[in-house]
Amino acid sequence: MESNTQEHPRSLWRIIAVRLTDLPATLLSNALLCLTTLLSILLSLLLRFVLQYRKIVIRKNLTSSFPTKSVEEIRGLTSAYYRHMSDLLLEPFLFYLAPEGLRNRLAKYNNPEVLELLHADQRPVIVFASHYGNWEYLINLPQVTDYPVYTAYSPIKNGLLDRMMIRLRSFLGVKLIPKKGFYRQALSLLHENGIPNLLVVIADQRPAPGSDKFRISFLDQETAVQTGGERMAALSQAAVVYVESQKRSRFSYEFTFRLMEHLDRSTPLSITKSYYHFLEKSISRAPSYWLWSHNRWKMPAAGAIHST
Repeated sequence: MESNTQEHPRSLWRIIAVRLTDLPATLLSNALLCLTTLLSILLSLLLRFVLQYRKIVIRKNLTSSFPTKSVEEIRGLTSAYYRHMSDLLLEPFLFYLAPEGLRNRLAKYNNPEVLELLHADQRPVIVFASHYGNWEYLINLPQVTDYPVYTAYSPIKNGLLDRMMIRLRSFLGVKLIPKKGFYRQALSLLHENGIPNLLVVIADQRPAPGSDKFRISFLDQETAVQTGGERMAALSQAAVVYVESQKRSRFSYEFTFRLMEHLDRSTPLSITKSYYHFLEKSISRAPSYWLWSHNRWKMPAAGAIHST
């Protein structure tokens, strides 16, 4: 009995010591979250009511994608999208400033073992990401996997801004490849002997002018699609993985890896159609978290080759 009464104060002091040690990071995390929340609310009001940022594009995209929804439902989705977009604009800066413990709370990976098993088999990987939820948090993939991680970036003409964006996207170990020449360099990485690499591709972007030859049915519309990721997968032995992003609370996301197996890589658009199938399911569950302000259907798909 006496022994227990002596050990209890020691345990209590140990807990208090740990809490005090963690206090600066906790205070910083709470301050960052409070400040970012306030800024996001103000930014949302500015974008929606003052600037009315791409209001016509957002409503047109939502209405075309969900033709059975009422005007009130579209208005509600528009409002929710402005709130999400404001979060999204601030999240890269929050993630950069956040202590490691907060970053781990903001970006949670449900099944990193999918990548671990592929790395153990020495297979290169193409991760198909999208403009749904948050794709910027994927910059911490080097903290989650043993793979060297590469992705594309578009250089910005303003040198100061370009250096800042490179810093924001590479400070956790991601290696950036300029968009010009990305395909050739990425394919070379996938074929590199002895070092399996991981390549992150944002695959739901609008094709560049002159490269809109393929289209599929996506969100109730004929949609011109990029096929670069699929072509790289067809020319390599890379595993193909879809990463699903789910927003759990403000600034906080969960990521789940879906291995896209049993695909006939010789069949045109088999990987692309599988990817868009996953993405459409994500959007249908919570529509306001996709990038509706992007003029995704600016180019008509009318002269493109249909997936069938």
